[in-house]
Amino acid sequence: MQRGAYSYQGLEGQAIRRMTIPSIGWKQLIYEFLACMLCFLMGRAVIFEEVAPFGVALYANIISRKKKNAAVYLVAVIAGFVSLGLQAFVLKYALTTCLLFVYSQIPFVRRKEWSVLHAALAAGIALMMVNITYAYFRGMLFYDLILAGLESIIGLVMVYVFNPTVDLIINIKSRRVLANYEAIGIAVFLALLTVGFWKTNLFGLSLRNVFATALVLVSAYIGGAGMGAAIGCIVGLFLSMATQPAIELIGVFTVCGMMAGAFKDLGRAGSSLAFILSNAFMTFYINRSTVTILSFKEIATSSCILLLVSPRAIEYVRALWDAGLSLARDGNRYTSKLKELTVSRLEEFSRVFHNLAQAFSQISQSDVIKGKESINRLLDVVASEVCIGCTFYRNCWQRNFYATYNYMFDLIGIVESKGNIRKEDLSEDFCKACLRVDQVIEAVTQAYEAYKFNYRWQQKIDECRSLVAQQLEGVSKVITRLAQQLDIDIRFKKDLEESILLELDKRGIRVKNVTVIEKADGRMEVNIVKKPCGARRECTRIIEKVVREVVKKPMSCKSDESRICSKQECVLKFVEAQRYKVMTGIARKAREFADVCGDNYSSIQVDDGKYLLVLSDGMGSGSRADAQSSIVVSLLENFLEAGFDLNLTIQTVNSVLILRSREEIFATADLCVIDLVTGSADFIKIGAASTFIKKKDTVKVIKAPALPMGILEDIQPESVKEVLEDGDMIVMVTDGVLDSVDVHVNPEEWMVEVISKLDSCNPQELADHIMNEVLKQADGIARDDMTVMVSRIWKPYFS
Repeated sequence: MQRGAYSYQGLEGQAIRRMTIPSIGWKQLIYEFLACMLCFLMGRAVIFEEVAPFGVALYANIISRKKKNAAVYLVAVIAGFVSLGLQAFVLKYALTTCLLFVYSQIPFVRRKEWSVLHAALAAGIALMMVNITYAYFRGMLFYDLILAGLESIIGLVMVYVFNPTVDLIINIKSRRVLANYEAIGIAVFLALLTVGFWKTNLFGLSLRNVFATALVLVSAYIGGAGMGAAIGCIVGLFLSMATQPAIELIGVFTVCGMMAGAFKDLGRAGSSLAFILSNAFMTFYINRSTVTILSFKEIATSSCILLLVSPRAIEYVRALWDAGLSLARDGNRYTSKLKELTVSRLEEFSRVFHNLAQAFSQISQSDVIKGKESINRLLDVVASEVCIGCTFYRNCWQRNFYATYNYMFDLIGIVESKGNIRKEDLSEDFCKACLRVDQVIEAVTQAYEAYKFNYRWQQKIDECRSLVAQQLEGVSKVITRLAQQLDIDIRFKKDLEESILLELDKRGIRVKNVTVIEKADGRMEVNIVKKPCGARRECTRIIEKVVREVVKKPMSCKSDESRICSKQECVLKFVEAQRYKVMTGIARKAREFADVCGDNYSSIQVDDGKYLLVLSDGMGSGSRADAQSSIVVSLLENFLEAGFDLNLTIQTVNSVLILRSREEIFATADLCVIDLVTGSADFIKIGAASTFIKKKDTVKVIKAPALPMGILEDIQPESVKEVLEDGDMIVMVTDGVLDSVDVHVNPEEWMVEVISKLDSCNPQELADHIMNEVLKQADGIARDDMTVMVSRIWKPYFS
């Protein structure tokens, strides 16, 4: 109740005082009156002449949400019971309702928020207690116990059936979607309301029949033949149970509702006419007479009610009913087509990159052939520069062509093997046959040096082309793999999408689209498009909780970069929450007299719930080694964060190191990729030292012999898979750490002993402890760059 303040003025125009009078909230008053009328009518709903637990179930549902006006609703329900007449069963249900009211007023119960199960159990137990007491005073019979149990079960179930209706009544302004089970619950509720009208007549019309017919007509006009038939069947069933058994009522209402819905496109008048004609047909079919089962006057009155219902109300209910169905229909219709188009486009992109890779590969092969032909051009250059003016030119290059060519190839072989040509290295036949030996030697040496320089750069270009071809082929494989995942491994969970949409709608959150994806490994991903909340943080405060409850898995909204928000909409992405966290400690020591440490490391989270640990040792020490290892770590980070395959990433980094300079550049790579959801880890070693895993009662050693990156063009790294547990610690070291151990001691066994002795769960403390022990072994002198990286896997308490 709101209050309004008013003031009035005296004769001199001055304000004398202010009056505050209450202003009436008419909408709230009408709402409360309608709620009381529903309680009253449901209290009058009786089946099998004396079974009427429906008013009790509705009252339990209402007071679980609105405890403030519990006494008002109590009076309404009891008034409904009493209106049936002062009979014994009426007193029984009135006492049950009073018992629920008393229970709801207990202080600790009143403060507690009731769940649907709580309300259902309260109604069921109250009905059981009152029924047993009632049977005891009447003389306990086994039939009475069966009836008491039956009524208790009916009351408990009806609380669940009425729950969607009560929820819709309370949140009618915010609801926009109805689930199938909610529609069924509302249909049962309305059918029982028709029973509540009982045998009330007005102007010769049965209000019960008028309301029942109007309900079926409106439902058929809104939802079509299916909805009309379903509502008609339910209404006819309950009316038959409320009076003398009349099976024909079920058939008449079902057929009439179906036909009215089938002709809904003809408008309200068309639906009403179809109902009337169907009633006449069913009457003639069943009774073979002109006395109709449903009175034409009652059908005409119901048709007038249908005509008086506002179009706005019709559209609201129709939109409410069709929202869930349209979502499913649209998803089924477009998802498969969109999936096919996406896979097709990705396969086209894959073919394009594959063809580009083949084109670069063919260019490289043709360049190899051209390299062989360049030797012939070299000989032609020598012949044109030296021999063309000689008197014996025709004799050497025409009559004795093959012998001259062999002499020239011998000269090239000599300069290639010895670096220069001396006359002592030449054959006597060549010296006798050639008049310009010195000039030929000089020309061949100069031409070969130019050829060798060009050939070296041509090799570099060919290697770059080969690298480009490999990368294009790799991109093609990545796209093909992605297309395969879209085509096979991703499944859309329509049931979860509908449940999330429904739960968010109940909380008044407007959602445009919900997509739930189950990936090949069983992980769930939920994408939601909604209107912006205006910085109220609905994503973490409400939506994340709803998604977690529906999916029944720990889910979390990804960090801010994944929330794409604008003034029109907000796109949210929820993934499975990580069950594990990683904490890392580092201890480094540069080589003595070196300016910087040549080792580099990284400890970052990459895409799809993975965590990357990488440690690299560059060749040598100082700034040059630091640059080499930095390149390895940086490229590994970038490629894996972009979602590239691990093997492809390693091959690419290896190729980059080979092509980066003429000189040898290599670096080790020690990788560990941890799955933060399952706890599994993949260890990959490329020329790296052993890795140690400290568990609760043991220390495990992982090693895999391999050459560092930048030496071989094609490397095949081996992966070692381990399952990590809460509290495990991964110790990764560079070779400088193990090489500093006494030569008479096995470095791995020594490291296992050092790790086992320290009982600490702090990774930084363990890293410092290992570094101190290593320096003791080396007399405090770092003969090589040394790095110790310790990562602890731990599980948060809330996971």
